[in-house]
Amino acid sequence: MIFIYIQYIKLGVKTKVPFRMVLFSEDLHHDFKVFNIRPEVSIPKKVYALNAIDRLEVLASEPFCNAADELIDLFRDQQLVFSEKEQFNLLKAQFRNIGYNFNLKPTILWFSDKKGNSTLEQLTDLISKRYQPKSLEFAKAIVAEMANYKDQKGQQLEVYKEVHLDHKAHDLSKYNNAAGVYFFLNAAEEVIYVGKTKNIRKRLQSHFSNTAKQTNIDYSHVHDIDVIYTGNDTIAQLVETENIKNLQPLYNSQQITDPDPFIITLSTTAKGISKIKITRKEFDDSLPEKYFNRNSVIESLKDFCIENSLCRKHCSLETVKGPCSNVTKRGIPCVCSDGESIQDYNRRFQIAFDEFRRKATKKIYRLKGRNSSEDAFIYEHNGIYEGYGYIEKAMDISNYNDILGHLVKQKNNYDTTRIVSSITKKINDRDILEL
Repeated sequence: MIFIYIQYIKLGVKTKVPFRMVLFSEDLHHDFKVFNIRPEVSIPKKVYALNAIDRLEVLASEPFCNAADELIDLFRDQQLVFSEKEQFNLLKAQFRNIGYNFNLKPTILWFSDKKGNSTLEQLTDLISKRYQPKSLEFAKAIVAEMANYKDQKGQQLEVYKEVHLDHKAHDLSKYNNAAGVYFFLNAAEEVIYVGKTKNIRKRLQSHFSNTAKQTNIDYSHVHDIDVIYTGNDTIAQLVETENIKNLQPLYNSQQITDPDPFIITLSTTAKGISKIKITRKEFDDSLPEKYFNRNSVIESLKDFCIENSLCRKHCSLETVKGPCSNVTKRGIPCVCSDGESIQDYNRRFQIAFDEFRRKATKKIYRLKGRNSSEDAFIYEHNGIYEGYGYIEKAMDISNYNDILGHLVKQKNNYDTTRIVSSITKKINDRDILEL
């Protein structure tokens, strides 16, 4: 169970811009975890001053997209608790802005009526007498009080569950202490929940213990359990997301659907300068797409722009009225300041873009297998996830096709892109084979 409180800055009557999120849970290191968020819109200095907020500290924070993957991992299989529905909507909007469908059902402690919410208002008034409302100390005090309230309110419910609810007994000793994916099935043998874990037996024990965290799963409907052992957590995540999207289980709320991917298209400015646009792909075709969040597009274009000395403004990396930072910060002549003729720039741009489109990369990531005699692998072609597989360590390999003969082909989507992009942080360079 994770308690969440978001602090925001009000702009006008309706706009609320988050700048800090504080999590509280007994499962977290030191109980609290703080995420400072750089605002996506410009906020006047006087607004920072009126709210007693350190402007430079806020502007030095990371954008929300940089913390999204860590948050998704933290929220997995957890009950999320918010003080009011508006708080949940703020978090949901942050995920929506980066193209992630955040469909998890939250727990709301205090619902408002026409007169507002007197309990929450009294709580914030009391805490604000001790701490400045926009301070970190204030946010920590709020989530700590939320946890106290939830614990006291839930004590009678937990006693009732232990006395009156008799979950179907499951023999959990037959499951291994290994990474994998588990499936809860109902009496009709329909999969009603899919989960992944680094330790199957331990995770199942936590589901069915009397002290199990509250979730939205009705365990009385679980009549059987199936598992797939994957050997490592990365492939477990990939198998989990594949099955959630295919099976649409009743009690899964995340990873059900995917946003439209981003694509790179070409256009020209009014002066005729070649320009790149980042747009949503709102149609279906046979081509897989690499960019399932805007940040991955930007990172790819940064490399493209630097390698070919192109205009950052016309590569959709900067939004400025005048020259791009190549001119203003680096003193490099650029087409956006008449430092290069449009004709010469367009010729260079087209050659670079054609090469960018033709660029072919194949990567095989080696991971831990399901036993000591095998390796697992993940295959990526042009930055697009193609699937995973297992291969015996003793097998003779003369070329990469010997490996790909064991490939289990999979579809690429937002979640697989997110999972695969994190692999390089987990493995050594020697376990990455570039073809």
